[in-house]
This record gives sequence, C-alpha cells and structure tokens, in this order.
Amino acid sequence: MKLENTAAAMPQQGLSAADLVFVEEVEGNVTRLMPIYQSSYPHRVEPVRSARTTDIDILPMFGKPLLVYSGVASQVRPKLTKASIRLNSNGARDSSRVAPHNVYFNLAKAAKASGLSTSKDIGLRFAAKDPLVSKAPAQPKVAVRVGGDDFTFSYAAGRYRPSWNGRPYTDSGKPVTAANVLVVKTKSVPDSYKDPAGNPVYKSLSTGSGKLALYRNGKKLNATWQRSAPNKPFRLRAAGGKQLHLAPGKTWILLQA
Repeated sequence: MKLENTAAAMPQQGLSAADLVFVEEVEGNVTRLMPIYQSSYPHRVEPVRSARTTDIDILPMFGKPLLVYSGVASQVRPKLTKASIRLNSNGARDSSRVAPHNVYFNLAKAAKASGLSTSKDIGLRFAAKDPLVSKAPAQPKVAVRVGGDDFTFSYAAGRYRPSWNGRPYTDSGKPVTAANVLVVKTKSVPDSYKDPAGNPVYKSLSTGSGKLALYRNGKKLNATWQRSAPNKPFRLRAAGGKQLHLAPGKTWILLQA
C-alpha cells in the first residue's frame, strides 16, 4: 500500500500490521511509506495516497502483488499498468479526516481478490542468532534522513520504535515497532516530471548495488546490497561475502540517497 507520511496523515492506521515498510523520497523533500502486508490484513488502513515510479521498480520482485493506492500521475500511469503489479485504487473516504488525507481501504477485503499470486522470495534471510551480531558495535538509537524528513529508531525491550521528525509512529494508540531497520544507500534521481506545485518528482533506485546498514538487537552491521532487475531479489552480504541475517520480525527499509 502507499501511505501518506506528513503531519496531516498521522497517526496512520493499520501500519503496525505491515511485515515490511519501505520509506521513499517523492517530491518537495516529502517521503511516502509503502507498507507490505502478507501475514496480516487489517480491516482499515489509511491515509492511502498515490503511486510513484519507485514502486514499479520495487514490487515486481514479489511476483505480481496487489498495489493499493489512491491515484497516479498521468506520466506514471502507463508504466504502472504495464508492470507486473495488480492494481486497486477503489478506496473510500473517512469523514473524520480532511481530503486528500482521508482515503482508506479495507485491506482484509482487498486481499480476497481472485488471482492474486503467491509471493516470491525477495532475498531477505532471518535468524534469531548470528555470530556477526555478537561482534557488532552497540547502537541503540538510529538517525536517518530521507529527503527532508528525519527518522529515528530507538531500541528498547527488544524492538525499535520509529519516529518521524520527532513524532513517534502510533497505530490505534499503540507504538509501532520493528525488529530490524535496514538503511539502503541508493540514488534518488529526477523522474522527468513535476508535481502541481512545480517540485520535481524523484525516483529512488532500488536496482544496482551499494552499501547498507542493518540495525538489529541494538547493534549495527555494515554490509552491501545488490539487485540486478525489478523482478529480481535483493542480495545482502556482510563482510567477507557472508549472508546477512535479519532478526525475525517486522522490518523497515529506508531508501536513502
């Protein structure tokens, strides 16, 4: 799903059920969230916003997943309809929120659509214990800037608690938490069109290769990533080429230019 990530959007509903949460830069120094749901489907997720070209490069590695969104720019629509992605933009409006920050979906209902594919292996590996973790330096607080937004993740009681520009993410009054934070160093390039305010729209490149940092168990591990095409999985390698293992649980993936 595509979720808005501004002060007007908070608190987002249904975010805590996501297995993965991608953070993308879009335009005007603004970021968007793309939570991925596979093990749990909330009856209400909001506020849903528009798709971007970045999504077209990320989602085909899952197979042919369903993308739930609220709209798309005319420059992006042809690319989106040709991609290996199922589409659903038939949301409803929440009268308690002000438009355009009020589109919501019943994801449990949307997930029952016929013909949805089984997810492919996207390359992430999980292990409760890893010798590399015991040797890694402690870092209980993570600070990451994506676009014009500051994200922090504070580690306590075995989980990271994410915040956006100093505001903790909550869902139905409870903190959103994660077991892993992956900061993927990438490039953010102009996507050849501008938003209605004249800001250039950016695309985060998730194919190619580069450095990354994995934060798990209050530790930091430096590693590298590689992905050869939009329909191919990630390859995450620690020092010496060893497979990088995430802690079992929910994961935030920040695409940082």
